[in-house]
Amino acid sequence: MVFSFLRSESVRYGVLIDIGSGSVLTAIVRSDSKKTHPEIVWSKREYTPLRNKATMADTAKSVMTSLINALMALDGEGRNALYEKTKQQKIQHLQVTISAPWACTVTKTISYKNETPFEITEEIIEELIRTAEKKVTEEMNELEKMNDNNLVIVTKNTLRVLANGYATDVRSKQLAQDIKLFQASVAVQKNIISAISDAKEKIFPALTIFQSSFILAYYFVISELSDKYAEYCIVDITYEATEIGIIRDGILTYTSHIPFGAFSLARELASVLNVPLEEASEIEKIFTAYEKKLTLLFSETGDSLAIPKKIYIHANFSTEEFFTKKILSSASSATKMHHIAIKVTNELLSRKYSKEIKEEFLSQNGDTALLISAQFFHTKEFQKKFIAL
Repeated sequence: MVFSFLRSESVRYGVLIDIGSGSVLTAIVRSDSKKTHPEIVWSKREYTPLRNKATMADTAKSVMTSLINALMALDGEGRNALYEKTKQQKIQHLQVTISAPWACTVTKTISYKNETPFEITEEIIEELIRTAEKKVTEEMNELEKMNDNNLVIVTKNTLRVLANGYATDVRSKQLAQDIKLFQASVAVQKNIISAISDAKEKIFPALTIFQSSFILAYYFVISELSDKYAEYCIVDITYEATEIGIIRDGILTYTSHIPFGAFSLARELASVLNVPLEEASEIEKIFTAYEKKLTLLFSETGDSLAIPKKIYIHANFSTEEFFTKKILSSASSATKMHHIAIKVTNELLSRKYSKEIKEEFLSQNGDTALLISAQFFHTKEFQKKFIAL
């Protein structure tokens, strides 16, 4: 079955595909620009099997299988749900977000200084962008040599341009002696891109695809809830990975991840849960080892500064409280200071949804990644900043 589409000004219908480290979400959402949040028409998440042992190659194969199953559900259940919702409106957009380790977000800061003030022109901005792209390409090539990831850059985004330390617009024709351009590029593993492209041709041939890393979408959603020049850290805990993003002066400046998440922890716990009482200390050792991994992750921020005091934490709703404690403990070990945790699920629901919808969502769905992806889709201004490659 092929999804068709119509264009509308204020109301948009979109398909969301969120490829996590150990699961795949497909959803159909309705976005009305006059409202603070989108409406979830239909959604379903396909999980990879929880095995006792799993290499990244095993997980990658399982994710591909989950993607196929999720797309089949979308083409059947999703299409029927849309028809029941409205027999006139059609799908207009396709948004794909991809989590680590299948995607990585590379940030670059490019500076230009001159003793004599100069006018900021489109030519200067384009030259800075080309320089940033060259550096990103070099880094991607190095990553491929080290990890054989077969990465391909799918989109780029100019996060901000500063002139003499202040945000500027090239249209202002401002004079400056110092200009900085902050750019983020998203690279995705080729097998993931191929699978998405195949699905698009079969199910969504008329739609223009929009792709982003999940951490970048997460950053944009939180930036709307925070002060424009705030400093904070965002943490995304998925089933097979934990990813962080460092935000300085409201700009995403660094991302990193470890291939260890909720399923990884569950596997290690499962291997020792049936041990005798005198060996039960092995369980505590597993928690301690995970905290050490997190501490190392928090120790590298891309600059000489420690991670910010404020930390936004996103995890599965049922495990959010558990991981919040681990994150705070690890962050304090890395910085020797107190940190403040903000649970993204509660923050986003409380700021954007009514109390009744919040309670209904948590009782019936509770898919917190869906909240972020849907809110990212809902805010059209975010996508306008991206350039697809």
